[in-house]
Amino acid sequence: MINLNDFRENIYQNEGLRECPHYGEDGVILKIFEIIKPNKKPLIIEFGETRSLGTSTRSFRIKFKSRSIYFTGDLTLKSTILNILDIFKITFKRVNIFYLKFLINLPFKFFVTPNNIIDLLKNKKVNNIDILTIDIDSYDYYIAKEILSNNYLPVLLILEYNYNLGYEKSLTLPYPTKDSEINKIVYGGLDNKINKRVYGASFNALYNLATSYNYKLVHISGFCNLFFIRHDYQHLFSKPDLSKDLIKNNEDIILFLKNYCQKGFYPSWFNEKVLEESDLKYFKSVE
Repeated sequence: MINLNDFRENIYQNEGLRECPHYGEDGVILKIFEIIKPNKKPLIIEFGETRSLGTSTRSFRIKFKSRSIYFTGDLTLKSTILNILDIFKITFKRVNIFYLKFLINLPFKFFVTPNNIIDLLKNKKVNNIDILTIDIDSYDYYIAKEILSNNYLPVLLILEYNYNLGYEKSLTLPYPTKDSEINKIVYGGLDNKINKRVYGASFNALYNLATSYNYKLVHISGFCNLFFIRHDYQHLFSKPDLSKDLIKNNEDIILFLKNYCQKGFYPSWFNEKVLEESDLKYFKSVE
């Protein structure tokens, strides 16, 4: 079985106008789809994505000239213009006008909820999904659960986890009601009174969810993403060694940043205080 840690490499981070955030995931994704051939009509769906070439999914998008469905809760005119310039840059750089087709797959503004995501997938006529990645820093768990429970089962499922919640508890930010306190986080944004380490879901919450739908954890991208492979391909890849691959402290974070991330990059929550028991009031326990 293949250990995907052996294929961490940044390859496509400078294909667009601006350097793309990277975590050594290009090589991992390319290795997965060297072994598992993409669908005849490749498709990526990425939540919270503002870049036309993708972030986590960039290598697949460019390598396989994949169609994408990228959307985010907020998108500025500046981002749209920069995305168009990204596409023109890669078109001229690679001397291939095919990339101009990416202009019809630009990221769009869509505030996703568990109640509207399935309608969006139906409206976009989604069938086979090569990669689904969810990174909205809030009720990701409930979005993932809704998609999987409706039998949308991507080959590769990428979920961002919150390392700061530890590895013992299964916790997630709840989906908010209109008047709930949690609105300050998921609708109003993190204010100065709320620790920026308060976001998303814990490792256990996402691991238990994915494995309940017969997905296998095959890679951990530092403090960021969990890579799960669908059951029909899981025999091809080894499971991570959790004793080695799980981020445990700031020293582990700094080493990962040094080895795989942009120079000078730190996660937005890096300088925040470690979560205390009082911070957990924002989270909900799940199975």
